[in-house]
Amino acid sequence: MISVDLLDALTALSGITAEQWGLLTTEQADHVGVDSHTLDTLARSGLLEATEAHVFRLSGAPLPPHLDIKVAWLQMNPDTPAWQRLDGTSGAISHSSACRLHGLGDLPIGTVEVFGDASRPAGPGVRVHLGLGPTPAQITVIDGLPVTTAARTVVDLLHAGQDGGHVGGVMADAMRLGLVQPHELAEQVSAFTRAYGLPTSASGHDLIRLLLADASESLQP
Repeated sequence: MISVDLLDALTALSGITAEQWGLLTTEQADHVGVDSHTLDTLARSGLLEATEAHVFRLSGAPLPPHLDIKVAWLQMNPDTPAWQRLDGTSGAISHSSACRLHGLGDLPIGTVEVFGDASRPAGPGVRVHLGLGPTPAQITVIDGLPVTTAARTVVDLLHAGQDGGHVGGVMADAMRLGLVQPHELAEQVSAFTRAYGLPTSASGHDLIRLLLADASESLQP
């Protein structure tokens, strides 16, 4: 039988898990008066499941999509609830992980990629990009996560030297979904023409056509 104390603890945690994909961090639990010992007791009782370090999932809750991304992002700032971090200043999903959330391309699934702060060490399986992060206009919210926009994601992939065919696939899907406009994207990618083997005189449109061809895609008329 579940004790009254454990039921009270679950009730206190429900305000977090209800708004955070059934997940919570040790630090968030502590803020509502549930200590790590009680969390461990709840886990041993089967009421919570440990995912990664300091992140728990409410047992019986639907398994959220992209659990690895959500857990990695929560770990970047475990004190702050997800709904208070949507501006991306304490971590924005980027690169291949942004593609997964947008549903773009077929990049390999592996490392979770985020823009973040060097002062917050990444957990295992997480790559934190420390360069110039996205502006507020380059952030969109998908499933309660701050994610780089499709256009910014393409630029980040090019800056990282991602395989042209993979980037072309991302571009093609983004255009089909109406997430980018070719003429606007051309302006943003024009700086990468030389990096992908085009002459100095080549334009951003030339690069788009090249990468789409690498992905066996083409610009729609």
